Amino acid sequence: MTTTHFADRLIERVEATHSHLVVGLDPDLRELPPALLRDVTTLAGGALAAERFATAVIDGVADLVPAVKPQSAFFEAFGSAGVAALERVEEHARGAGLLVIEDAKRGDIGSTMAAYATAALGRLRLGEDELPVHDADAVTVSPYLGAESLAPMLDAARAFGKGIFVLVRTSNPGSGELQEAPLDGGEGPLYARVAALVDRVGAGNVGARGYSDVGAVTGLTYPEEAPLLRRLMPRALFLVPGLGAQGGQPRDFTRFLDAQGHGAVVAASRSIAGGWRTRTDPDEPPLEAVRRGAAEAAAATNGALTQALADAGLPGWQDRPAPLGSSRAD
Repeated sequence: MTTTHFADRLIERVEATHSHLVVGLDPDLRELPPALLRDVTTLAGGALAAERFATAVIDGVADLVPAVKPQSAFFEAFGSAGVAALERVEEHARGAGLLVIEDAKRGDIGSTMAAYATAALGRLRLGEDELPVHDADAVTVSPYLGAESLAPMLDAARAFGKGIFVLVRTSNPGSGELQEAPLDGGEGPLYARVAALVDRVGAGNVGARGYSDVGAVTGLTYPEEAPLLRRLMPRALFLVPGLGAQGGQPRDFTRFLDAQGHGAVVAASRSIAGGWRTRTDPDEPPLEAVRRGAAEAAAATNGALTQALADAGLPGWQDRPAPLGSSRAD
């Protein structure tokens, strides 16, 4: 059972890998090498292809990044075989030393949210045994049903040293329809109210590094809002999606960090997992192309992020030990 504070573990992994990058695992069949889908005609076959692709990405980036973020929907699309594949992918990632942030965006109340929590973070009691299910390190959640809806997930997180990331200011272009809605009394946009909720709920469990087990999803596509979000949530780790395919830039990410260069990780999916497209050897096995392509893309992205930190005058890695897997992308 993991008992170390989640925020401390994530920051330690960032420091050990010299990377703020979280790699999204979104095995959309349209993004897989065609060779992996040859003769695939069943849901089970599609799930296996998705699993093989995701584990190859993991093998490529395991020593280069602190965490991966499997998107549960792409696995659930294959039915029960896909859910089993998701569990195996998360187990593979943990075995490789990565933290796992399950991107499920759960949101419900009472026993239903407790069941979601058991599946993602907790344990299922059967007789005298408590059995892990997905056993992720953290999960994304929706706050639309209010603070009470977060309680069952947070209870499971705190029982097992896990974390949650609450949707606050998401990266999609249409997010402003609700998230930017003004509140009565000049309190600011709705996302500011959600940010205040995150800070309040997370205040009760802050780790040794000064961050809570309640983090926030804050889109890289709105970097100008980062200072306000940080003021509203000084104890929250930010999970910042939108790097790469969605248009977010490494220089924008620095605005989400604290003065020590901590407090946030940035997520990229297609730009890393799709690195296989840059491989030019027609005889290279497809899974090897996926592994090497992901490693090369992650290493390049790490370099761009490190340069952005230096340009912003934030503490870098120059005077620290060499990262894990410093030669992994070779």
